Amino acid sequence: MTEENTELVDESDVGLDVAQFGETLPEASPEELKIDHSKLYVWVADSGNDRIQKFDGNGKFLMAFGRSGGTRAPYSPGEFKTPSAVTVDHEGNIWVADTGCHRIQKFDPDGNFILEFGKEGWGQEKFYWPEGIIAEAMGTILVVDTNNHLIKRYDDEGEFLMGFGVAGNFDGFMKFPAGVALDKEGNIYVADRDNQRIQIFNEDGQYQSKFGEYGFETGRLNFPVGIAVRKDGSILVSEKSQNRLQLFDREGHSLTVVGEIGKRDGQFNCPMGIAEDPYGFVFVVDTLNNRIQKFDPELNFVSKWGVNGKEPGQFKNATGICLSWEPDWAPQDD
Repeated sequence: MTEENTELVDESDVGLDVAQFGETLPEASPEELKIDHSKLYVWVADSGNDRIQKFDGNGKFLMAFGRSGGTRAPYSPGEFKTPSAVTVDHEGNIWVADTGCHRIQKFDPDGNFILEFGKEGWGQEKFYWPEGIIAEAMGTILVVDTNNHLIKRYDDEGEFLMGFGVAGNFDGFMKFPAGVALDKEGNIYVADRDNQRIQIFNEDGQYQSKFGEYGFETGRLNFPVGIAVRKDGSILVSEKSQNRLQLFDREGHSLTVVGEIGKRDGQFNCPMGIAEDPYGFVFVVDTLNNRIQKFDPELNFVSKWGVNGKEPGQFKNATGICLSWEPDWAPQDD
């Protein structure tokens, strides 16, 4: 892949670095050509480079923002330390789980800082290593407060609304939760990483069900971190220590397995964040291979982009991913 860099331009009043960048991309497959993925946007938490990068659905780099924070608090707006997750709300604002700074930051669609909340600790307004975040349909935000072993909900101004979870392995308890996803009904799916399971809660945070136990065989889990609920209700899970994706039905029965350790197309080295677009295409952060992999709705490999580095369009141990798109691009639900 060849790349042409242009000068970084400071476009915000807090000095966020916003880059514009063009690159030569691999040819699209026949399946891809049926969908105009130039109107889909892929946001990546480029953790090792302390920034957020934006691409279109074909892997074309569009912009980036953020810079590395200092060694200790206080941290300035727009600085990051190993940001692990990113989400875009219904107004196009970008929310970042600024993991190493133990806070959440909110930006406008151009990457300009809006607000922040949180600091290291335990409590409604504090976090300890938050690794997941997702925007809900009503404009609220769910945060995975990983090392405090719970999930928290905030409004669009960062005001605490509710939380659920406590350290442990009983139903509804958690042990270093990582990923979070939502279904069409607003139910909350949590990748309960060190309990080697997926837990499902209703929108009020009440425990509903679970599936998974530690193991290497099909149907078992080996440190699940990424999770996405597909349009058909099936649940796609990335297992960072097993280097695979595993698809389950709502009852937790394994439907298929994708991937194995390696660097070839469709192989993984520590897959983390996953997201499905409205047409069923799946995007996976292949963390230690420093790339994004794209799969069709049947989970066949389609394309990839990214290499190790700090230039625009390159990655260093990226972890989180989310998608947004142009109005009216997505198909209408029946």
